[in-house]
Amino acid sequence: MGLKEEAAAVLQTAYTQATISPTTECKYKDFIDYVIDNTHLTYKYVLFTALLSKSTDESVNALCLQKHSTLPGAYDARTVCHKVIVPFEMETLKKALGGSNEPFLNKPARFPELSKTNAVRKGNDQNILNSLCDNLPKISSKEEAFQCLIYLLCKLIKIRDEKEKLTVFTVDDEASMPYKLFSYIVKALEKSYEGEVLTLMVAGVYHLLYAHLPNAIVEVHPVNQSGASSREVSDLDIYVDDNLISSNELKDKDYAETDVRHAADKVIQSGGTKLLFIEGPRGNATSGFISSIKSEYAKRNFQLSIVSYRQFFEVIVSIIPEIDCQSFMAFILTTARETKFKEEVVSYLDELAQKELGLSRQ
Repeated sequence: MGLKEEAAAVLQTAYTQATISPTTECKYKDFIDYVIDNTHLTYKYVLFTALLSKSTDESVNALCLQKHSTLPGAYDARTVCHKVIVPFEMETLKKALGGSNEPFLNKPARFPELSKTNAVRKGNDQNILNSLCDNLPKISSKEEAFQCLIYLLCKLIKIRDEKEKLTVFTVDDEASMPYKLFSYIVKALEKSYEGEVLTLMVAGVYHLLYAHLPNAIVEVHPVNQSGASSREVSDLDIYVDDNLISSNELKDKDYAETDVRHAADKVIQSGGTKLLFIEGPRGNATSGFISSIKSEYAKRNFQLSIVSYRQFFEVIVSIIPEIDCQSFMAFILTTARETKFKEEVVSYLDELAQKELGLSRQ
């Protein structure tokens, strides 16, 4: 067997052990907690891959990302991640790590090996990279790596189980009416949480709008999360059959002309021809540029629409084929967790739904 096949067997063994005898202790607990509890998605997969590979083959250099690295113990980390970890995380862990399809295509994983000199954002991203570089070499044996892997899996199992509990609830039958949903959205938007509420409300109504299409995907891309997706175009992208059909930029604070240009140009660079720019309750243009910029982009055969949140929700809620507030709430709560939105946002929206939609749990 090759490393990929052996790693799959080791992962299954570790998962079984983590399920039967869960542990909350590990020699490198603080290090693993720091990486997994942080917001940088790609480095979470890098850590998982390094621990699994080292647990499988002790000669593996846990710092290596690519087989052509000049470091001793170089191996094909991408194959282990994409062929073993990604499907396991999707199917067994229910996207507990974040649900990235190809994490090693993101920039932080496209170096030959982990190094503190790799080009990453300063601050949090650099600190996580430094931690990986400092701690992974200390895990020198298969046995140590395997214990770390079990601890990591215990964390992910807990995240998965908590996420599933979050979406087990009922709402009042009469809650699934257009006005009830619209009223809930407007009341939710009384608080912003740095734009996270607006993002979730827009994502939720799009989820209902395209629910009849089995291959429709509503992708949320929070601005404060690095490496979330290799195909990010706007704040919220919608794909049908893997084709981008809608790009949405969301602002719940004052914005300048440069903000609109940046968002529109990014869509154009990706091959798109339209952008919906949605203003939240606190979203206002800092000057009177809207009419002129729309005309400018129209001359480039690009449809730039700038609408208020009320205009957007009144129209979308009115054309949703079937209002299902239980599906709406399940989607926004799951999305909030998967994209690492603030826990206060999850609690706020959950408690508001209990009051407005009759959400209850057994």
